[in-house]
Amino acid sequence: MSDGVGEHHMKTIKITIDNQDISVPADSLILDAARELNINIPTLCYLNGYEWFTSCMICVVHEVGTARLLPSCSATVAEGMRIETENEKVLEARKDALDFLLSEHVGDCDAPCRRACPAHMNIPLMIRQIKDEQLEDAIRTVKKDIALPAVLGRICSAPCENGCHRKSYDSAVSICSLKRYVADVDLAQEPPFCPASKANSGKKVAIIGAGPAGLSAAYYLLQDGHACHVYDSNPQPGGMLRYGVPDEDLPQAVLDLEIERIAELGAEFLMERALGTQLRWDDMRKTYDVVIIAAGKIDPRVFETSGLELSPRGISINTKTFETSVPGVFAGGNAVSESRMAIRAVAHGKNLAYSVNQFLETEAVTGPPRRFHSRLGKIGEEEVSEFMKEAEGDERIIPKGGLKDGYKDEEAVRESRRCFGCDCRKPDSCKLRQYSEVYQANQRRFTFVERKRFQKNIQHDHVIYEPGKCIKCGLCIQITKKAGEKLGLTFIDRGFDVRVETPFGEPLSQGLKKVAGDCISACPTAALSWRDRNREKASPIE
Repeated sequence: MSDGVGEHHMKTIKITIDNQDISVPADSLILDAARELNINIPTLCYLNGYEWFTSCMICVVHEVGTARLLPSCSATVAEGMRIETENEKVLEARKDALDFLLSEHVGDCDAPCRRACPAHMNIPLMIRQIKDEQLEDAIRTVKKDIALPAVLGRICSAPCENGCHRKSYDSAVSICSLKRYVADVDLAQEPPFCPASKANSGKKVAIIGAGPAGLSAAYYLLQDGHACHVYDSNPQPGGMLRYGVPDEDLPQAVLDLEIERIAELGAEFLMERALGTQLRWDDMRKTYDVVIIAAGKIDPRVFETSGLELSPRGISINTKTFETSVPGVFAGGNAVSESRMAIRAVAHGKNLAYSVNQFLETEAVTGPPRRFHSRLGKIGEEEVSEFMKEAEGDERIIPKGGLKDGYKDEEAVRESRRCFGCDCRKPDSCKLRQYSEVYQANQRRFTFVERKRFQKNIQHDHVIYEPGKCIKCGLCIQITKKAGEKLGLTFIDRGFDVRVETPFGEPLSQGLKKVAGDCISACPTAALSWRDRNREKASPIE
């Protein structure tokens, strides 16, 4: 005769999740049942093997029978339950939860200098690589986004420096001069950096215009394996970089060296050929898989029979994809709207190439992905000292030989040490950012009062704690408790003032002696992270 204990543990019940039936043990969480069906429900405060805390509320699902929203990480299943995980009510609730969490989030996803750069170059990473004297890595970082860094390092109007937080202390980091330094050092090598290219795709692209936009587009399309024929009406490539900038500001030799790098990738330059005279529009369309117009201002009469839509500013395009009204024809740079910013044209070329590659690969043409950005905004005087904890106090370094000569090695390293390091330490793994992109969250929606003060806790040799990024999930508290940390971490205060700290006012180093790596790995944001940004693996500290 059974005592019923075994039967109790073996009891299963049937539920339906997103129109899929499943039988699960009676004490199962809705979240676990969904995962059995390979249904992904987002979580921030849940970690398998630890008690649920139900603080973020991003894991809510809709119970159809009662019309209730339930936190799937803590709600258990019930017989006959019907769950929907992605309906309008659920999506709205998740966005509400994210908007609320973001309203208290104090930090930049990307540094303001990077956001201000039209090419969106990873400026903070380049600066750290200069500081660590890793110049081979630095040129790869630079040329991932900027095809002509030695050129732009001399003539760029430096919108990135306008965004630099260091200006709040003394003056912006000399980003353009550092970029030039990296590029000049590379060009002096034998051979200079040449990126790897994919196998020949068999596709041919005509680029009309050998100025900054056209050169940049060729640089990235060649890496994707597409043949590029670059046409221009001038005797030599470079466009306004060659024919509109004084040699004293941009030596022709520097421009030639950077164009040679693009030729080395396989670009074929066909000069003194102008659209409407030597080049016939119909022939170009028949000969090439894609035509890119990057030739600056062109007489509108050239396009009378092209089917292209024109505006008073230039060729009309989809601003996300650079597509024109004619399939297979893209446009950028001054052909679209006039600007004297070379960095804008170079950025157009890079982003345009992304869309062209999508077109040639027969993918949906969406243009480069646009990421969610948490923004710290203007920093106050009392916050500058927090940023200075990881920066050196020197004033802006002026090259000993003058700006035209550029930085020497020691000068570049010293200037790089002035950087505040504003960018997030977990820009790709931060779950708050990932879900904010998915659910199109709005950081400003619930921001009605002055934001919290930015703080950095560097009381640990290996770990940095930024309390303004903490969502109070409590995972680090559970991890330290389970691991038997003598002090560990705990919640301090109550309500909206609650925060995570080491007990009794002890420094962070005393709270995280055993499981710092585990806490960093579990942290859903970058509230806890390694001080050493080069540390690849979050492992416990010996």
